[in-house]
Amino acid sequence: MKLTDRFKDSIQYGDHEIYINLAFDIVLRSNELIGDNTFSPYEKIEILFDMFVIDSESYDFSFFEKNEIVQSIFRDFLELDTETKNIDSDGKKYFDLEQDAEYIYASFLQDYNIDLFEMQGVLHWNKFLALLGGLSEKTKFVEVVNIRQQKVPQPTKYNKEERESLIKLKRIYALKDTQTVESIESRLDALAMAFKPKKRG
Repeated sequence: MKLTDRFKDSIQYGDHEIYINLAFDIVLRSNELIGDNTFSPYEKIEILFDMFVIDSESYDFSFFEKNEIVQSIFRDFLELDTETKNIDSDGKKYFDLEQDAEYIYASFLQDYNIDLFEMQGVLHWNKFLALLGGLSEKTKFVEVVNIRQQKVPQPTKYNKEERESLIKLKRIYALKDTQTVESIESRLDALAMAFKPKKRG
């Protein structure tokens, strides 16, 4: 992100300059969609193309062309693995953009007076990430992340109350399914593999 540059949210594909919508809510929905097993890989590509591409109905692309465009959007424009930058030695996340939506909403309102519901379709994904990373220590989101990051100290005769309090807070703010992080890149690779031609033996 450079303050001297404007976002150039378009892709040159053949003779077409394709303009794309990178509003934060679109990107978050795309992340959810990729991990949703109720849709087939083909359905996901069609939906993602319609989500991202402005005036998508005006293009007469084949399915495989749409797939190339969707892959290009993810590879060249999006930083989706912001959650995996804050992981512990076991690969567990400290925050989740979906599960922590309530805390993120409240924190943006508190620090920036930004109502994220009102900014749907308006706030660019890169701006959202910059603001998320700049939230102050007094916000609920940062408070919760800090609690998850804290290590429970070894018990001594002096820290019983401190340990019990921290353990209780960790239980309250624990993420669901905090198993080893599967990156969005991994899921995207799996999606791309679904359309690769099979080699004949």
